[in-house]
Amino acid sequence: MPLVYGYPPTTSPTDARVRSARWGVLGLFALMGAMLSTFLSRMPSVRDLLDVSVSGLANLIIFGSFGALAGLMVTGWAAARFGTRALLFWSTVSHVAAFSLVAVSTVMESRPLFAVGHFFVSFSFAFTNVAMNAEAANVERRMGRAVMPQFHAAFSIGMAVALGIGALVSHAGIPPVTHFIAAAAVATVVRLAIIPAAAIDGMPDPDAAGATLGGPFATARAEYKERRVVLIGLIVFAASMTEMTAAQWMSIAVVDEFDRTESVGDLIYWVFVVSMVTVRWFGAPIIGRLGRVVSLRASAVAVVAGLLLFALAPALWLVPLAAMLWGLGAALGVPIAFSAAADDPKRAAARVAAVASFSTVAGLMVPPLIGNLGELVPMNVALLVVSAASITSFALARAVRKDGRLLGSRRAAERRVGSARLALADKDGPAIAPGAATGTGAPDAPVRGE
Repeated sequence: MPLVYGYPPTTSPTDARVRSARWGVLGLFALMGAMLSTFLSRMPSVRDLLDVSVSGLANLIIFGSFGALAGLMVTGWAAARFGTRALLFWSTVSHVAAFSLVAVSTVMESRPLFAVGHFFVSFSFAFTNVAMNAEAANVERRMGRAVMPQFHAAFSIGMAVALGIGALVSHAGIPPVTHFIAAAAVATVVRLAIIPAAAIDGMPDPDAAGATLGGPFATARAEYKERRVVLIGLIVFAASMTEMTAAQWMSIAVVDEFDRTESVGDLIYWVFVVSMVTVRWFGAPIIGRLGRVVSLRASAVAVVAGLLLFALAPALWLVPLAAMLWGLGAALGVPIAFSAAADDPKRAAARVAAVASFSTVAGLMVPPLIGNLGELVPMNVALLVVSAASITSFALARAVRKDGRLLGSRRAAERRVGSARLALADKDGPAIAPGAATGTGAPDAPVRGE
């Protein structure tokens, strides 16, 4: 049984054990965010060392998307068959091996080696992602309060810290191979140390022994027939596109189009990440105050404003402002869409899987689209294609309403209810008491969170 020292599996944890698991899972999220940003922070250098164009780099990056897709196809089955504790252990080993392969590819200037390494980095990441989210959900359930946003905030904090380190390392002239191997070694040691604490039980689940291959696509097959699910999936596609284009291309756009160093590009992307983390940390009260639809549309407007400023900025001092607007707008799209997909508890798992698959498809389509477009126009202009995704999100925002209405405004619906009351009053006598039309017995008021 791998990695049990100090924290044996238990199905009846004490409060202290749950607290330890919480800190362990927070650490896993932060480390995975840091490893992702370690790679992203050196993208311009990797491109130069592999001697590829922007479109060539895009074609290599897509192997990572295929790796993530392959991982998603088998993670559900693997978690049921072997347990999350084993998945966390073996994915740690495979991740460090694959990341080291990517590092070596930059020295050997081998594109095939980079493609293979990047495939297995993403493949391993998929296993870790599923396992640590499962453990996060277990901690949240044991604590009895909503702490899931904190885990995802830890991921973004890890990204921000690693971006800052990446900028310093790049400025110091340290080559990517040294940077990557050192980061992977440190992260691996820490991960192996905290896995026993993070996994409260993590053993195979006999009740889920029949889990099948196919990942979210298999789980969600029937849900694709539901129009609202498809529309929410398109919102997830747009939100994922908004995030991943910034992650993959923002730094390169700063280097190429503003003639700055890699470290400056990293700092600009750092502004994006910090802006996104800030909004996500306070996301619940924002959505509660404005409602889902207004929050989603405001986010889309912020993204478009940031993209336009990024593409048209006449001077570098405006670019951090553009990155901030872009990050503020990118923060809430995915959380809102996933919350909307889970509105029906009985079908939440399948519907979340269905909309998650749209993010996977975005990962396959977006890198080559942006990369090849960057060969025709300046990269900062090529990124304007994300505006189309944000406009789509704005147009489809009503799909995230809790009441399921896809067309027509809330005010129009309220007017129709009012007209129905008047008609009944004329026909039957006294007007219906406020709230009777909905069966609540309380005054009808706009429902926040729609």
